[in-house]
Amino acid sequence: MDATELDAAYTDLLAAAEALSDTTDLSPDVRSAVDWTLSHLALSDRILATTARGILNGLSVTIDNRDAMDTTAIASLVASTTHAQRVDLVRRNAADLTTAIKAIPDHTAATPVQLHLVSRGGQPVPDQQLPWGDLIRLRASEHLPGHTARLRTLASSE
Repeated sequence: MDATELDAAYTDLLAAAEALSDTTDLSPDVRSAVDWTLSHLALSDRILATTARGILNGLSVTIDNRDAMDTTAIASLVASTTHAQRVDLVRRNAADLTTAIKAIPDHTAATPVQLHLVSRGGQPVPDQQLPWGDLIRLRASEHLPGHTARLRTLASSE
């Protein structure tokens, strides 16, 4: 599958994340929001990369994002890493995801993916099914750009 749009979205996201550092003067609330965003992305990319490998291997796949929204998992990641390490983790997990996507034949983009999602507050979102290619297009065109805009807004709010 083509991952050009996804690669571009990650390039923009990483530039926004790298514009900040551990020494950037941010209020505790803003720092917390930045940390949450990067941790959430790193964790969700792991889930998506696993899904991509499942699709590549012809498996029926379900995405459950609870681990990427879990406050304990995110707090643990924040406590055990620096900002630079979280940015690097996002970079590495994004590379893993895009590499897996590029290995998937184009015709499998129509593979249905069952979604079991929860909101940031941990509330279940109605289950859905979406073709894998649509899910990746949404990640590249909406999800990642939304997080990129959030990082830029947070950086400029101080």
